[in-house]
Amino acid sequence: MSGVKIHTKEDAYRLFDEAVTALTTTNFIITEKPITDLLRCLVYSDYLRAFITDCKKGVDYEAELAAAVQETEDGYVFTLPKSNKRVIALVTGLLHDFDVGARSLTSFIQTFWQNADNNARYRHFCDDVLLPYKRAFRELFLADADKGDGSAEDEVTVKVTDAVLENAAPLFSALRTAFVEDNKLSQKKREDLIAMTDGLYYALEKGNVRIIKTIWIGLKLALDGNKKAERKFSDVSEFLALYALI
Repeated sequence: MSGVKIHTKEDAYRLFDEAVTALTTTNFIITEKPITDLLRCLVYSDYLRAFITDCKKGVDYEAELAAAVQETEDGYVFTLPKSNKRVIALVTGLLHDFDVGARSLTSFIQTFWQNADNNARYRHFCDDVLLPYKRAFRELFLADADKGDGSAEDEVTVKVTDAVLENAAPLFSALRTAFVEDNKLSQKKREDLIAMTDGLYYALEKGNVRIIKTIWIGLKLALDGNKKAERKFSDVSEFLALYALI
């Protein structure tokens, strides 16, 4: 790597591209060195080092990792965040954990991909994690690493499927009912809380992440010790967190 000349961001990206390609095309049993080489390249170039530092700002790695793990009827699945910045922060942190031994790559792929052998599991890991990481890196790094987040457009609007909305509807309905049936609420506050609940669902329909989070925070602050509604709101919150919407 010492012989590589880096004069531009494009040069730096080619360095990264070569390193991540080496990792995604290697055999599972010899991934240790390619992982180390990739992480070294991220600190070798001033461009890449500054970019990774910027991507990590404001991102809670452990929280992102927890949010990426979802339980299904068939076991656990690993789902990347929706924004490029968070994908880069999460996967870089994960690779670092593998490199220093804080987490086991073998255990990781065996947990999330139910194939007969580790080589097949590793191929799924490459397809589902490393290749999206590579795409996110290219899109964000080559576009403009100086935007701060650099992924604001990714985070403003997301595609929310009909299936997600169908699963969300009963949770919002239950929260709405909790407000309707609460005789301790004044008429004005009941109407306001119902309007906020309806507005949150509407924002979910539109996939507007900023508005979802804004209304969610408002509802959270407005509950004011309403235990029954808080339980229903907690169900809504867990659902939104599951899809990395708050």
